[in-house]
Amino acid sequence: MTTCTAEEGCTADAVTMKLCNKHYKRTRPRTPDVMVDMVCDCCGTTFKRARRSKARYARAYCSTLCRDYDAYGPLAHNLPVTHWARWYGAASEWTAPERQGVTFQCGACADCGAGIVEPAGQTPSVYCGRRCTKRSAKRRRRAREHGATGEFRWSQLMAQHMRQGRRCAYCGELTENPDPEHVVPLSRGGRNDMSNLVTACRACNTDKGDMTPAEWSADRAHRGKPALNTDLQGTAFTHLWIREPMNEAWRHRKAA
Repeated sequence: MTTCTAEEGCTADAVTMKLCNKHYKRTRPRTPDVMVDMVCDCCGTTFKRARRSKARYARAYCSTLCRDYDAYGPLAHNLPVTHWARWYGAASEWTAPERQGVTFQCGACADCGAGIVEPAGQTPSVYCGRRCTKRSAKRRRRAREHGATGEFRWSQLMAQHMRQGRRCAYCGELTENPDPEHVVPLSRGGRNDMSNLVTACRACNTDKGDMTPAEWSADRAHRGKPALNTDLQGTAFTHLWIREPMNEAWRHRKAA
């Protein structure tokens, strides 16, 4: 391979026109920047700037003061001396103030059905908060562990609780914080949707465990406990499709 033939006596390998990359670039004319008039998105001042890609520079500012003002609000001009020290690993007591933007209702929570109000320009959330997010994730995880099909929302469970008169489906006691009760347990092949769900108090839900209603009734009789509504009769069970453990058939159980 020949060497560069530049007058400087370069000994690098020639790539194009018997010149190396460095000297070849010097022979190419540089395209001057095209200066265009732009309007500052913060203060409205007209200024000149080189034309750049609009996708990368969607907003234009005439100075860093306008950029910080648009990002942090009026307090951006009163930053303490230690603010920019964070860029170099030092500590600073300054925190960016919350932006006072326009809020809007972007929809309803996918779990409890409550309205979600968020700042404008933000990606809409699926859940209204961490409680609904963790509660929904816990239900899906339990269903996956047992291989159960179906899914339900907390708003559907609360609607069922209101139809039950805010009472436990088994003992009939009033309860303000009901538990989702799978009539056929997930570990016994029950579904994870409203066709297999009622609301129960914490005591009944804990005592039933992973037993079927018939097994739970026999267990309570063996322990000398009073009988509960385990024959699935009443308005709390009219929406259920109960799976018979003997013949594996599905039948609708209506109230007497």
